[in-house]
Amino acid sequence: MKKLDRIIIGIIALAVVVVGGAYFLGGFGSNESASSDKPSAESPKVIKVAYATTNFPITYQNNKKQGDGYDVAIMREVDKQLPQYKFEYVGTSDDDVLIGVKSGKYQVGVKNIFYTADRAKTYLFPKHYFGVSDSGFVVRAKDKEKFGGLAKLAQNNGKLVPIAPQNGQYAVIADYNKNNNPNINLGSADTFVVSDALKWVNEGRYDAYFAIRPMFEANVEKKKGANADLKGKLTYVTLGGIKTYPLFNKNQKELAAAYDKAITKIIDSGKASELSEKYFGQDNFKLLDQPFK
Repeated sequence: MKKLDRIIIGIIALAVVVVGGAYFLGGFGSNESASSDKPSAESPKVIKVAYATTNFPITYQNNKKQGDGYDVAIMREVDKQLPQYKFEYVGTSDDDVLIGVKSGKYQVGVKNIFYTADRAKTYLFPKHYFGVSDSGFVVRAKDKEKFGGLAKLAQNNGKLVPIAPQNGQYAVIADYNKNNNPNINLGSADTFVVSDALKWVNEGRYDAYFAIRPMFEANVEKKKGANADLKGKLTYVTLGGIKTYPLFNKNQKELAAAYDKAITKIIDSGKASELSEKYFGQDNFKLLDQPFK
């Protein structure tokens, strides 16, 4: 064999040894490496959970500047069930919760979120809800018997403050209209300031505003509420409960699946109802036992 041939063969052999060694030392293709990439109790994966800071008592920052509210509290319970993850809570604006989860800045977002088909195109909804929102009409106190219900508003040709199509409440009215006659006039609108909607109802421009109980209590019933001057003039009537969900980034399928297993146990244990009592003063889960009316 020529000297040049022996040198070439030697180089090839050395390359095989180096590459092969790197392969096995690096664990490529081995089960051990695949498993090491997965989060574990020994090496938990950090998950950023974004929450809106101004939605008391659903999501807010307490006196210690810590995340608080029902949505945050229930996610803390989920975290306890998932030792392979470590949740870090990031307080931000309503808009940034949605923008951040979509971009991947946050893995999860919470802020009293309803399911809609439109949102499901952009975000990953888990299979199981984690809360229930007390949803109803804000009407003039003197007209409660006339407009304080879906059928009452429809039968008396009442005007409903327009609802944005991407809002879960829009679907409630649309569903009612499919199964009942007369219908409620369902106009659509972009977002607007809550205090304006309350003023419109009081002034008679509209007869009902589809809202949630905490919003009404914070704006109207609290002494320093934005619309405290309307206390006694407006009243809130519960229509039913709408399921609420955490919102996941589209790439967080494994996390969402782990969440689903955890939240089922939490709800079945009664802990979710306990937290609902703590933050809302009532067990909102019971509202699911009755249809919207």
